[in-house]
Amino acid sequence: MKKVILTFVLCSTQFFSYAQPTLNNIENFVVGMTLVFQECDTSGVKVGKKGGNRIWDFSDLQSLNSKTITEDMILPDSTNYKDQFPTANLVEKYSDGRLVFAEINKNENYLVGFVDNTIPINMKYEKPMLFAKRPIHFSDSISDTYTTKYNIKNLDFKGQGTVTIIADGYGTLVLPNGKFENVLRVKITQQQKDTLV
Repeated sequence: MKKVILTFVLCSTQFFSYAQPTLNNIENFVVGMTLVFQECDTSGVKVGKKGGNRIWDFSDLQSLNSKTITEDMILPDSTNYKDQFPTANLVEKYSDGRLVFAEINKNENYLVGFVDNTIPINMKYEKPMLFAKRPIHFSDSISDTYTTKYNIKNLDFKGQGTVTIIADGYGTLVLPNGKFENVLRVKITQQQKDTLV
């Protein structure tokens, strides 16, 4: 089994409060920032338990060196889709061509659009999807609903879903490149049902 790990978020321990596990700036990206996703072989690696004072030991992760994806934060004006997603104020541009349009404010990030020309798909979130809330503390549980509208191969779809964000653990994260103390684990679950229109 292979998974992508966002090393930047996992290693951003400077945002944590030592008195109570809190992440103050989750997904608080700005234009010009670049993230690197490293794909790893996770065979035999277990997610670990939720709760406090945990040690999540992923020191045996094997990176697949040729399997990286970069993500650049850009302005919507630098894309051909800015008029389709007028509320977006940031775009996550992936090296494989995908574009994620986000509306970001001081406390929350919402997904308002997604474009992938390799499929091709152009998805509009008619009711935007919450994907980050600031700050988030250990044991916080946040749920929100969203709706989508998109077309694939001349077929129109509408979707509705629920996203749940749970800060279910804190402790120490051990990776092949080092140990990170006072880490808050955040689990995001998305369930969506799509209907052919």
